[in-house]
Amino acid sequence: MGTFVSWNCRGIRSKLQDIKEMLNYFQPVCIGLNETFLSSSNPPKVRGYNSARKDAATGSNHSGGLHSAAVYLPPHDVISQQDLDTLVDQLPTPFILFGDFNGHSTLWGSVVTNSRGRQIEQLISNNCLCLLNNDEKTYFHDPTRTFHSLNLAICSPTLLPLLHFTVGSDLCNSDHFPIIVSYADSGGAIQYPPRYLFQRADWGNFMQLADITMVYGHMESMVSTADVTEAVQNVVDCIINAANNSIPKCSPRLSKFRRPWWNEACRDSRREEKKLWNILGGNVTHSDPLDIANTLGHAFAQVSAHDSYSSDFRTIKNRAERTPLRFTARSALPYNSEFRMFEFQKALSLAHDTSPGPDGITYNMLRHLNTTSLSHLLFLFNRIWTEQKYPSQWHEAIVIPILKPGKDPSNHLHYKANCSDELSMQDF
Repeated sequence: MGTFVSWNCRGIRSKLQDIKEMLNYFQPVCIGLNETFLSSSNPPKVRGYNSARKDAATGSNHSGGLHSAAVYLPPHDVISQQDLDTLVDQLPTPFILFGDFNGHSTLWGSVVTNSRGRQIEQLISNNCLCLLNNDEKTYFHDPTRTFHSLNLAICSPTLLPLLHFTVGSDLCNSDHFPIIVSYADSGGAIQYPPRYLFQRADWGNFMQLADITMVYGHMESMVSTADVTEAVQNVVDCIINAANNSIPKCSPRLSKFRRPWWNEACRDSRREEKKLWNILGGNVTHSDPLDIANTLGHAFAQVSAHDSYSSDFRTIKNRAERTPLRFTARSALPYNSEFRMFEFQKALSLAHDTSPGPDGITYNMLRHLNTTSLSHLLFLFNRIWTEQKYPSQWHEAIVIPILKPGKDPSNHLHYKANCSDELSMQDF
């Protein structure tokens, strides 16, 4: 199951570019729009999506699967409780009901509860439904400069543990924020890079191409160059070139709506607008990917900083660091000896197939190197160890923030770091 988005667009014709931007970012399987201001004979058209609408409550036929419906209840219309219950009766289970209900209730974060809010509460209770909303505000009232919760997401009980609810940070030129419901384990709209399909790999061809011996036909060995960083890069290039020519990849790319008029000035303006909205709403969250990365990076660095350790641990740490490691000592200390082939092979056999680092090399690739290539790779590792030179590539890693269970996702201190280093570094 993919992502669902619901939004009160306040006129679809003037918001088509905002809708396309929303589709680009969230990649939803379905988007429910309220207050489109369209005539019944004028359906909206968006490439890659089909339009389904009912301007009046009429019966319809349904088939199996997950159903979703978007509704709009005008704030001053009188809606009977029976009409609301009938609406739910028409939806086959399981379903998600999105909408701008124009009701206030403390159940979804309002300060007070009004009559419409009590109706929605009764609707949820009568039909044993579940409310996905949290305390996030979904509506900005411009005259009073206040935020409220009017847009709701209600679902069948069987869907509750499977869904994740959040509110977008951008009004997209409306007065309602989009609400996003995604599968709890899908990661929302995160796009993963192409992965190697190892089950379709030609390992014979890979072993032949991944020959860690010569540098592009020259007699100089890949791992014997004067610069250790250059030697490491030679090995990485050799293995990746062999993988690209022997192992197919999956491609998760999805088509995007192009905006030829978008330039750097537009980008900077949008970024500034989002920052001002965060200030107005009393939030300190970030929406720009670079801002998010820097905020999380500072948080992880703070957790790992010297001041974060207990005083007892700092005492032991300082004492241990005063004892020098003697790499050139005459005595045969264990940490001075070179790595041997059986140790290298044992490490490879015990290693799990984790995500690769920036170089893209996996343990599965290293296990399929021939004996000569493994020997040259071991020689390179021992060079790094004995020459005490750290390759520049090993200063880089992919850090993936993982939200701690039950924590607020908007708080950068509620994440832990999962690090994917260069594969050769992990093995080393």
